[in-house]
Amino acid sequence: MRPLLAALLFVAACGDNLAPPGPLDQDIAARLARLPGVSVTEIAPDPQAPVGYRYFDLWFTQPIDHDDPGAGSYQQYAALIHRGDDAPLVVYTSGYDAGRLRTPVEPTQLVDGTQLSIEYRFYGNSHPDVVDWTKLDLDQAMADNHAIVEDLATIYPGVPRLATGASKGGETALEHAFLYPADFDGVVAYVAPLITDLPDQRYATVTDDVGTAPCRTRVRALAREMLVRRAAMESRAAAADTFAIVGVPKAVETAIVEFEFSFWMTRGIGACSQLPDPAAVDDDTLYYWLDYASSPSGYADTATRTSGQQYTLQFENQLGYPVWQHANLDDLMLFAYEDWSPFLPPGAQVHYDPTMVRAQAAWAEHASEHVLFIDGEWDPWGPGYPQVAPGRDAFRLVVPQGSHWSTGIYSLTPTDQAIALDALARWVGGPRARVVPAPLPLPQRATWRMP
Repeated sequence: MRPLLAALLFVAACGDNLAPPGPLDQDIAARLARLPGVSVTEIAPDPQAPVGYRYFDLWFTQPIDHDDPGAGSYQQYAALIHRGDDAPLVVYTSGYDAGRLRTPVEPTQLVDGTQLSIEYRFYGNSHPDVVDWTKLDLDQAMADNHAIVEDLATIYPGVPRLATGASKGGETALEHAFLYPADFDGVVAYVAPLITDLPDQRYATVTDDVGTAPCRTRVRALAREMLVRRAAMESRAAAADTFAIVGVPKAVETAIVEFEFSFWMTRGIGACSQLPDPAAVDDDTLYYWLDYASSPSGYADTATRTSGQQYTLQFENQLGYPVWQHANLDDLMLFAYEDWSPFLPPGAQVHYDPTMVRAQAAWAEHASEHVLFIDGEWDPWGPGYPQVAPGRDAFRLVVPQGSHWSTGIYSLTPTDQAIALDALARWVGGPRARVVPAPLPLPQRATWRMP
């Protein structure tokens, strides 16, 4: 998921360089280096990275508070995959730390574009030394991304721009387009739920509504067996990661409670035939399936510090979260699943306010234009998908039996693929590529986060 850097070719630290980017006859590296407040590193990619691109790491100086720019700044990371000066610019957001740093995502491949992957404010390495958690909100985060898009518009003047992302990254692309509609000519939002309550009761029966009954029964039986063999699961998790922040018991139980939801989210119907018999499975195989479909590593120290605390704070304050089914496990549980306080940043305060997300959901359903919503039929996040009213240049396309991780333009029906390709061609001013690419490889260890 994170190709290693092979070599350092070009470094330009230019935080105090206030000169304009320069004419288009200059090399892209020179133009980037002249952006004010931006540090640039050109990267020699991994040998397996796609050819025909140049790769850059960018660090943008951002105000901690866009309403008070004098209150300090931090460095926000982004990764640029440069295709050409006239290629469409695709802004990709994972919603967490930066993803797909050297790998063009599906819309980038389809429009033969340049790609910018932006790390979310205060996730990953994009944070000040001391974080003011009150500044981790949607307005501040989208002001960050808007400022970066404005900078890149001076580097690529006049080219079409698309926003894209999957899961929380798709939510981020929609949030950006909602608040700054002039920034993009189109949005491709994959499996992007807009959660409008805490808890969101639309999810009350979701794990009864996806997949097939025999598979659901086996998945639930495996989850119970994992809790029955709690000690074996905990020992294997502790051998793989450290859990000083939330503790091994809480992390492992949380992952097990999420196993059913996460199985349908990350693996889906295609993995049902591979599930072992809960009555005969050995401890190692049982833990393999926990790690494979709902890994405790998502609650280990590294993941918690770089993204888990931030996401927990966001859903407690603005983004909301589903109601979660675990009645079949309650008699074996030691913790309250709904108690997310161990996952919050130290000292952070929460007060849920759904105003922004509810306004965004209404816009997505009734007023959005130039948006493709690519959804999976059997993705358990589905109850939060916007239902797109007809009559606009916006489309909701659903992958039959699709999970969170098997949903893309590549997996749509041929009819819906044609709709998506035609929309992208209109939005970028003509088709750049007509062959739907193969899906990107997925990680072997699955958490609730989209890769």
